[in-house]
Amino acid sequence: MIALLLSLTLCAAPAVEAPDTGAPPDPCTEPLGWRVAEVDPRFGLDAAEAEAAVQAAARLWNEAAGQELFVHDPDDGFDIVFHWDERHARIQDWLPRRRALDAEVEALGRDRAGLEELRADLNLFQVEHERRLETLDRRWDAHAERLAHWEERRPIPADVQRQLDSEAEELERERQSLNRDAQRLNDQVALVNRETAALNHRIEALNRSRAEVERDSPLGSIRSGFYRETHRTLGRWSLSVTREIFIYQFDDLPHLEKILAHELGHALGLEHTDEPGSLMHELHVTGPGVSLEEAQLRLTAADLALLREACPDLPAFR
Repeated sequence: MIALLLSLTLCAAPAVEAPDTGAPPDPCTEPLGWRVAEVDPRFGLDAAEAEAAVQAAARLWNEAAGQELFVHDPDDGFDIVFHWDERHARIQDWLPRRRALDAEVEALGRDRAGLEELRADLNLFQVEHERRLETLDRRWDAHAERLAHWEERRPIPADVQRQLDSEAEELERERQSLNRDAQRLNDQVALVNRETAALNHRIEALNRSRAEVERDSPLGSIRSGFYRETHRTLGRWSLSVTREIFIYQFDDLPHLEKILAHELGHALGLEHTDEPGSLMHELHVTGPGVSLEEAQLRLTAADLALLREACPDLPAFR
């Protein structure tokens, strides 16, 4: 399998430190309300689908905490904005080509395996055909010897003649059967040769397509989501906290849920982990080379450790 991987950067804006005096909202004790404020129609996603994706991402944290950390609040919740720009357009233009390339790689693998199986069957058939030919040759030689023996002792008894004639007819039938099998074998060999040539042409075309896809691929670090938090203060008092999540790029709905869950983690005050593959790691790798486990929406031990550190009194940690 060709592994074309994208490293997607999931970011959080540096938060302004709240002063010690005052009582800013605590997401560990008060659920954070959210709402989908804007979905650019070019994403091909309607508001209901966007909200369902946020619900799935929020549910991940709520279940891990043993209480609601996030609730849907269409009136006063913090904004989640699906902002279209060249990042999503570039990825979406490239993804169908990558997926078509993946599909052709898998199809070629299946066809090559089928061709190898057919070739192996032909080899067995050819070995059996040669064995039958050798056996027939020996039987013809034995028949010729018996016939010569009785030719020297003419007249040949009637029962012996019938036996010799029957044996000759049986040997002739076997010869004709072997000739038919030889023709079928030759036809199958020709078919395998044609299929092999066609497969080689497809592999050459695949290699050209792979070079083009890799040449045009937007590989590297691409910002898919961004969390921004702003504190409004008066002297040493924290008056309010404004939270916003921006979504810039996603491959599909499962990928979107993962990006949203990452940014919601930042809304809880969680930083990035150093563990690759964890939800709160700075980079998420996407593409056909990613394992099923890595693609799943899940919290790792490193993610849960961050949540426990930020919110030690949650029911799940008591």
